[in-house]
Amino acid sequence: MYEAHPVFAQPDDETVKVWKYMDFTKLVSLIDSRRLHFTRVDKFDDPFEGSWPRINVHARHDIPDDLPLENSEAFARAMKRLGEINRQWPKHVAINCWHMNEHESAAMWKLYLKSNEGIAVQSRYNKLRDSIIDDETVNLGKVKYLDYDAESIDAGNLLFSLRSQTKKL
Repeated sequence: MYEAHPVFAQPDDETVKVWKYMDFTKLVSLIDSRRLHFTRVDKFDDPFEGSWPRINVHARHDIPDDLPLENSEAFARAMKRLGEINRQWPKHVAINCWHMNEHESAAMWKLYLKSNEGIAVQSRYNKLRDSIIDDETVNLGKVKYLDYDAESIDAGNLLFSLRSQTKKL
């Protein structure tokens, strides 16, 4: 079932058009199963999908100045374990990507289709959200693009790594 989550920002206009670009076999699967296919994050072509920016990774090595010396070793072990959890996280989460825009996009056709044959399914954000019926929790929201070399994300929730994507410069 759909569940709102504060990590995932909603669009200002929930009636904005959303697009799903797919090849014919994925369309047949969608029609036949009446379900969207969610891909595990670690299976995407982008090896950085679900990863953390450099600033966040480097910050794990910084022991806070106000931490008592006797706790510094435990802190370092905890940060190392957090890094391991962050690397494993993409194996436990699945995503279904849509493009939010009032018009279809030539760039999305190229990105999601390997040939000239495919289809774009167009809906509205609120209709997509309201159509989600599942026993599992499904969150929906906008992706925030950022420069992974210069920006950081809130490390307080693992889901922030899923809503933030590498900015294509």
